[in-house]
Amino acid sequence: MRTNLLRAFGVPVVALLACTAGEENIQLDCPEAMVLGEPLAVRARGMMPGGAYTIVADREDSLGRRWLSRATFEADATGMIEPARQRPAEGAYRDFDGLGLLWSASLAEPTPDDWQPPPPRDFSEIHLRVETADRQEAAACTVRQWIRPPGIHSEGWGESSSAELFLPQQRPATPLPAIVFLGGSGGGRGWATRMAGLFAQRGYAALAVAYFRSEGLPEHLAQVPVETVFSAIDGLQKDPRIDDQRLALMGYSKGAELALLVASRRPEIKAVAAIAPGSSVFQGFKPPKFPTLSSWTIDGVDLPFVPNAYDQKFFETFDGMYLWYRTLAQHEAVEEAAIPVEEIAGDILLVSGVDDRIWPATAMAEQIVARLYLAEFEHRVQHLAFPEAGHGIAAPPGEPTTDVAARLGGSAAGNAAAREQSWRALEQFFTQSLSAP
Repeated sequence: MRTNLLRAFGVPVVALLACTAGEENIQLDCPEAMVLGEPLAVRARGMMPGGAYTIVADREDSLGRRWLSRATFEADATGMIEPARQRPAEGAYRDFDGLGLLWSASLAEPTPDDWQPPPPRDFSEIHLRVETADRQEAAACTVRQWIRPPGIHSEGWGESSSAELFLPQQRPATPLPAIVFLGGSGGGRGWATRMAGLFAQRGYAALAVAYFRSEGLPEHLAQVPVETVFSAIDGLQKDPRIDDQRLALMGYSKGAELALLVASRRPEIKAVAAIAPGSSVFQGFKPPKFPTLSSWTIDGVDLPFVPNAYDQKFFETFDGMYLWYRTLAQHEAVEEAAIPVEEIAGDILLVSGVDDRIWPATAMAEQIVARLYLAEFEHRVQHLAFPEAGHGIAAPPGEPTTDVAARLGGSAAGNAAAREQSWRALEQFFTQSLSAP
C-alpha cells in the first residue's frame, strides 16, 4: 500500500533484496525507473571489504531475446560497490562508465546473419543481480528503463498516420520551441518517434515525421516529395502552442540529407542537427530494378542527384563502401547536386562516425563544413567526428551497442561513447540555438 502511494506521487522506490552469506548482508539498491539516456544509478552494499563480486545486467528485447552483461568489481573499505564510480576488475567493459553495464550487453544466443533490430517499445526491464565468487546470487533488483517517457502527451498530426506530435507533460504558458525528426532509410517514423518522445520530456514540442513507407507516402526511398516535410513545418507555424520563431530539424542518415535540404529552402528553420549526413542529393532506392531516379522531388520534379557509380567489381563483391567512394568521385555530379547548406538560416550540428560502414558520413560532413567555410557562413557550425564509431550513433546512450558495431561499423565501446557524447551535444545545441526568438 505504501509503495503504491509513493509511486502515485512520483517518489522513487528503491528495490532491495538481502541475503546472508557468511558475515555478509548484501543489498542491491536501484531506482524503480529511469529514462533512456540516463546513467545506471546502482549501488551494492553489505559486502566483505576487498572482496570480488560480479554485477550482472539481464534484459529481454521485444523479440524475446536475452541480452546479458557482466562486470566484476572489488568492494571498497566500506563493503560497497558503485559501478558508476568504479572501474571493473574484469568483465564486458573495463573503464569508469555509468552506462557500461547497459551498452556492453550481448545476445545470450548467437545472432543470425539476417538479424534486424527488434521493434521499439515504451520501456525495457533490466534485471540486475550481485553474484559472489562462486556465482551464487546474493541480491537482485529490477529497473524499468523508459524509452517513451510516461506522462508525455502525443497526438496524431495531419490527415494520415505519417506524423505524431509529442508535447511535455507540464507545458508553460508561452509557446514551445519545436523540433521535427526525420529517420533514416528504414522508413516510417520508428527512430523519429523514439527521439521525439525523449526531447518532449526536455521541454520541446517534438514532431516525428515519416516521409516514406507510411500511409499515403511512397513505399520506397525514391522520388519522395519534399513537400511532406514542408507541410509539417507549415502546420507547426499555424499551431498556437508552437513558437514559430524557434523551429528546428534533426535527421539521421537519409533523414539528415533531407533535413539539410529542407532547411536550405525554409528560412524559418533556425537550427539543424544532421547525424551521419549526406552532402548532396543522391540516387533513390527502388527495388527490384533500381531505376536511376532522384531520392527527392519538389512539385513532382526530380531534384538533381548523383547517380550510383555501379561497375563490375561492385556486382562481384557487393562492397557498399566501394560503391559510395566511386559515387562520390563523380565530382561534377556531386557539385551539381550539392545541398546548398549556405542558404540555411540557422546553426548546424553535424555528427558522424569515422568507421561508418553504410556510407562515408565523415567525408560528406567535411564537404558540408568546407562549403560553409567558403561561403563565410554566419551561423554556428560544429562537426563531431568519432573515430571508433560507425553508422549506429544516432541513438541516446543506454542500450546495447555490441550488435551495432558488428553491423554498422566502429567498436561497441566507441559507439557507446559517441552516443553519450553526441547526446549531450545535441541537448546543448538545441538549448543554445532555440533559447530565444
